[in-house]
Amino acid sequence: MIVNSMREALTSLSRSNAGVASAVLLSMAASIALWTVFPDIDDENHLLEWLQALFLALACAVHGVRAWQETDRQSLRFLMHAGMSALLFGFLLRELDIDQFGTAHAWAQAEKALRVVELLILIRLLIFFAPRARKVFAAAPQIFAMRITILTLIGGLLMVAGWPFDKKVFHGMPDAYALLGEEVFELGAYLLLFLAALSDSAAAARISLAPKKKAA
Repeated sequence: MIVNSMREALTSLSRSNAGVASAVLLSMAASIALWTVFPDIDDENHLLEWLQALFLALACAVHGVRAWQETDRQSLRFLMHAGMSALLFGFLLRELDIDQFGTAHAWAQAEKALRVVELLILIRLLIFFAPRARKVFAAAPQIFAMRITILTLIGGLLMVAGWPFDKKVFHGMPDAYALLGEEVFELGAYLLLFLAALSDSAAAARISLAPKKKAA
C-alpha cells in the first residue's frame, strides 16, 4: 500500500514541470546547506555519492522494469527503456567504486565481472539497434518532443555542468568548492534522470521499429 502510494506520488511529480524543477533544485540546495554543517558529505563514498548511487539505481531499475513489461519488443518504447537502463547501469558502476567496498580481492573481481556484464548488454543492444537505426533516426523529431527525452537531456546537461568543477576549470576556486559543485550537480542530474524514467512514454509505444520483411 505504502509502496503503491509512493509510486503514484512520484509518477504524478514526474508529470509536473514545476514539481520536477522544485525537487531537483531543492535537492541541490539542501546538499549545499548540509555541506556547511557536515563538510565531509561530498567525500568519496559519503552521503552525496550514496544518494547519487541510489537515484541512479532507481532510474536504472525503473527503465529496466518498464522495458521488461513492454509487450511489443519492436516498439520504440522498449528500445528507449532498455537502452537507458543499460546506460544508467554503466553510470552506476562508475559511481559505486565496488572495489573499495572492502579489502577482500572478491570486491575487485565482482566489479570486473559487472563491467563485463555491462559490455555484453551494450553489445546485445547494439545488435538489436542496428537493423532498426534508420527507423529510429526517422522518428527523431517525435523522440526529441517526448517528455521522457527532454527530461533525460536536461539531466545530461546537469551532468555536463559538473564537469568543469571536476576538472578544476575555474582557476582559483578552492578544491573544497570544486568538489562540492561537482557532487551537487551530479546529484541533481541523477534525481532528474530518475524522474525522467517515471515519465510518460506512451508516444514511443506507438512507433514501431520492426524491420521490413524481405520479399520472397
